[in-house]
Amino acid sequence: MENTRNDVAQKIEKFYERVEKNMKEGMPYRDAIEMAAVVEGGFIPAKVSQAMVKYQEATHPQSHLSQEKEVDALALLSMGVLWDNEYFIPIAPDKNTLLENTLAESIYFIMKYAMKEDALNKALEANKLNKGDVRTREKAIMRILSRIA
Repeated sequence: MENTRNDVAQKIEKFYERVEKNMKEGMPYRDAIEMAAVVEGGFIPAKVSQAMVKYQEATHPQSHLSQEKEVDALALLSMGVLWDNEYFIPIAPDKNTLLENTLAESIYFIMKYAMKEDALNKALEANKLNKGDVRTREKAIMRILSRIA
């Protein structure tokens, strides 16, 4: 049975509520995200895993992606596959999974900017510079990074 857009939105909302609850109980943000993904299940763990892998690739100094000028844009574009600056051919986004993709993109920004000074503002600025559902990503970024101080 396929998920409707409303079902997907509800699952994502439950995921973020659980992340917030985990953090309120003292769990570090990364643990809170990973635990919430496992508990919520469904498509959530796969999208969180995609985001975590892409965050690691985008920040590892020896990866090709980390050396690119527009690393965040390329990270979002190549979510779910390893970046190859010579052979990468972007796949058109699946209109049926836009909310799921936005979840992964939001987690990417949260992970990439969480430990930086002025994390929330830096993540929001990076988000604005990239295509996609900027508003939905912004809400998610604010929910999590506003809890890190």
